Amino acid sequence: MDPRWMNSFNGSALMAPVNFTVDPEALMTVPEIITHWGYPVEEYNVVTRDGYILTLHRIPYGRKGPSRKPRPVVLLQHGLLCTSSIWLLNLPSQSAGFVFADAGFDVWLGNMRGNTYSKTHYSMDAKESRFWRFSWEEMARYDLDAMVDGVLNVTQQEQLYYVGHSQGTLTMFAKLATDAVFARKIRKFFALAPAARLVNVKGMFHTIGEAYPQLKLFYEMIGDHEFLPNNMFTRLLTDMLCDKKMKNPMCEDFIYQVSGPDSNQLNKTRIGIYLAHNPAGTSWRNLVHYAQMVKYGRMRPYDMGVEKSKMIYNMPHPPEFKLSNIDVPTYLFYSDSDWLATTEGVEGFILRQIDEKHIRLKRKLQDFNHNDFLWGQRAKEEIYDVIIEAVKYDHRRRRLKDGVQRYLKAKAGLNHNETHDSFLQSLLS
Repeated sequence: MDPRWMNSFNGSALMAPVNFTVDPEALMTVPEIITHWGYPVEEYNVVTRDGYILTLHRIPYGRKGPSRKPRPVVLLQHGLLCTSSIWLLNLPSQSAGFVFADAGFDVWLGNMRGNTYSKTHYSMDAKESRFWRFSWEEMARYDLDAMVDGVLNVTQQEQLYYVGHSQGTLTMFAKLATDAVFARKIRKFFALAPAARLVNVKGMFHTIGEAYPQLKLFYEMIGDHEFLPNNMFTRLLTDMLCDKKMKNPMCEDFIYQVSGPDSNQLNKTRIGIYLAHNPAGTSWRNLVHYAQMVKYGRMRPYDMGVEKSKMIYNMPHPPEFKLSNIDVPTYLFYSDSDWLATTEGVEGFILRQIDEKHIRLKRKLQDFNHNDFLWGQRAKEEIYDVIIEAVKYDHRRRRLKDGVQRYLKAKAGLNHNETHDSFLQSLLS
């Protein structure tokens, strides 16, 4: 660990500047941020099969206003300890949620169980220990089902485009590998900082992985609880400590210890806003699950011990997820500078597991740390614009095919030009 990160926790680092003023965005909710920038916002709740109530935020159209044309439906899913806010914390011209809305997309922002916006349950209270008995495995199994079905029900669509970051890719990889029915609902999967096997991890997560035995023992002693919650007090404190006028090295070093080296892409005047909204809570069990993945370098379900594993899986440890089952068109964006979703994990596992014909794009980016995929100054040009082009092309093609199918159906059984219809049929192939 960088000694500067440790040394920054001194008395002077914890002193607020005399002329400190709260950045309004640091204390805003996601709907307030969206409204603040002049975009429309809607909020929906969905219930998982195991009773968790999840919040979805929607930007139905961009600042140009609604359109009569059908819009591509896109679901954006956050990473570990984050919320839907991560797609909105830069300026509108740089934030994925706003960029996609202005591109003509119907944008949906998901929130996994346990974060700031998804801390309720049909029959349990978040103060109860059993509420927090989950990891990303349950998010993959239950949360993705509820959110995707909720979006498709509201939009009356059969499929959507999915954009995930970090844990948002991990859960989708696990879901697609185990649920073929669900997979038919995903038109394309865009994986930013794709996480599956966590190998050759550096920084803070390397330390967490090395401490896996101690972390698991501690977790088994204290039981199920929330980890790193977010509230108004933590937001105010974080914005104070990370105020742009203060230039506190503790704040920058925290981000880089998690994500990778400074790539000179981060808008450092907004660090207080980034850290005010995230971390935003998860379960201790989820943290231990990540430590397990780093320690053993395998993408396995949560390991409950040899005896329970033998009862459940008939083997001493859970089996690894088979990404070879995935047949959804997948686009991968990754970088050597990412300390968590490493190149070794992408090229050594994901690309070897998923059939090459389903990998539509594998783009290794220069100097993108783990958070640059969200907040980097080059993210729009090198990632979001690529996604927009792919979605728009596919959406136009789908509309053309739908139109041809309607024409052929209307003409069925009638006297018409067979040559013309043969040409139209060829468009469907």
